[in-house]
Amino acid sequence: MIVARHFLISRTLLTALLFTFIVSIIQAQSRTASAASYCQRAAQWQVKGDLDRAIADYDLALTFDPNYETAYYNRGVARHDKGELDAAIADYSRAVELKPNHWEAWYNRGIARRDKGDLAGAIADFDRTIELNPHLAAAFNNRGNARKAVNDLDGAIADYDQALRLNPQLACALNNRGTAWKAKGDLDRAMVDYSRAIRLDERYAVPYLNRGIVHLLQGREAEAEQDFSQALKLDADLQPAFEKMVRRVKGQSQPHPAAEQGAERRRVSSR
Repeated sequence: MIVARHFLISRTLLTALLFTFIVSIIQAQSRTASAASYCQRAAQWQVKGDLDRAIADYDLALTFDPNYETAYYNRGVARHDKGELDAAIADYSRAVELKPNHWEAWYNRGIARRDKGDLAGAIADFDRTIELNPHLAAAFNNRGNARKAVNDLDGAIADYDQALRLNPQLACALNNRGTAWKAKGDLDRAMVDYSRAIRLDERYAVPYLNRGIVHLLQGREAEAEQDFSQALKLDADLQPAFEKMVRRVKGQSQPHPAAEQGAERRRVSSR
């Protein structure tokens, strides 16, 4: 009788443990499904431009699954779009902790760090992005911008060269390489790159502005005025940059100015 009773207790305990295990699996699946559902709805808000609702839904997704790297990454993009750089960097950092080969998160964190002025951190993140995705022209372009900002002009030009080998149609890399040539004092090469960028995209305002500065530096005021006029016609928001650049050229008190442009950061992930 004692043996039978012990057997009964053991079988009851085993049944209880099995039931608890099954319930835990169901609850985990439910939490995962809820996290994915909130993340999907957040992505829809994000695409529509409602970043606050998107962030709120990503918050909810992460309460159900605190290790959901896609939610961290997408929330980082939303916060980045709102200009909340520290919060964006924190989210991108958590995403790469959870998924070290998440090159999009490394890439976007590099852009956010560059925007904050952390150029060494930006270069390190672009280095890692390139290790993971060596065919991403935008990463070379943006690392070139960061290298140019720390006065590594040869390194910047090498990066722009590689960006253009990977994507010969990347007009912003041509524009940016032009600014590096101009910073090195090679105005003729700068002129060639700005002109090539314009041929690739006649609606791209920035190289018109930069080419106008080169015309001005080389004494071609009529051509400069034509380029300035076209740049401002295409993008009136360039007016403050235009006025600042012209003042600096005419004053000759600082190195020749130029406007650069980074390639767009990666967008929302559906994973």
